[in-house]
Amino acid sequence: MDTISDADYYVISLFQNGSYRSALSAYSELPSASTLPTLYAARAHLALSPPSPSDALSLLSSLERTLDTRALTALANFLSGDHERAIEELEEVQIELGEGGLEEQEEGRFVRGVLATVWWLSGEEGRREEAVEMLYEAVQLGADQECLGILTHLYQSLSLPQRSLALLTSPQTTSFTSDSLQSQLFTARTNLSLGPKQRYEQAYYVYEEIKGLHGGRGESTLAGVAVSQACLGRWDEAVQAILEGLEMNPSHPTLLANFIALARYYTPNAQDSEALTVEKALASLQALEPTHPFVVELKNKSDAFDEAAGKFGKAAQ
Repeated sequence: MDTISDADYYVISLFQNGSYRSALSAYSELPSASTLPTLYAARAHLALSPPSPSDALSLLSSLERTLDTRALTALANFLSGDHERAIEELEEVQIELGEGGLEEQEEGRFVRGVLATVWWLSGEEGRREEAVEMLYEAVQLGADQECLGILTHLYQSLSLPQRSLALLTSPQTTSFTSDSLQSQLFTARTNLSLGPKQRYEQAYYVYEEIKGLHGGRGESTLAGVAVSQACLGRWDEAVQAILEGLEMNPSHPTLLANFIALARYYTPNAQDSEALTVEKALASLQALEPTHPFVVELKNKSDAFDEAAGKFGKAAQ
């Protein structure tokens, strides 16, 4: 990997804090982009909501063919819908990686995170178990903070926030995270899943710190601010953070889902015919990401209600 300049590090830190658009903007201002920031810029394109695989592939095509570029190219292809070809390529990359990629700046450093992401998105039980094992290995043996972030996210998606917190606060983990802002962000996300008030406040301060950084005011950060404020009962402030984020990106699934949840506290301008409504937000979310947890849960509850109503109707006849 290349020597990391201050400008390169800025691109990387913006990506790691979830400010993907700002990371891409900072990357575009580099006088000459080396390999590492280009890899992060490609990853930023893939992390956008919705992702931009074509832009990522354009950047990756300019780089030497390595395990990292091959893995990220496969991820871009997977997100483009070419699942079979992507998985075949990643299986080959995984074999070639072996026990490598566990040292900072070593070739293949990004591979485990990409593999785990695709294995998880594939939805296969065995693949998902392997994804968790792979990430845990990267954390324990490679002190990989990015894999730590993915793993804690998966734990929370499985409704296991306590396991996420235990991993984040274990002596082995804290020995390499050193209370970095990145690890604080992982803890903030976990705290929002757990509560109580003190944890909500800690999460809020972390998101506010990131928001205050140059380029840190991204959609994901504003979503975190909004959820923190809502958990603390600050409804107006939560709504304002959501609206600010949606001004940046009206197609951000998390912001749309949070807007729907907070809509009862939003009073639009009566003169604004274009004002966002629950119906518009839900339609957008369903179109953008039909498998979003909010959409799936809403459908399940709607189906359960219809089933119960049908039984009640029959009993009343």
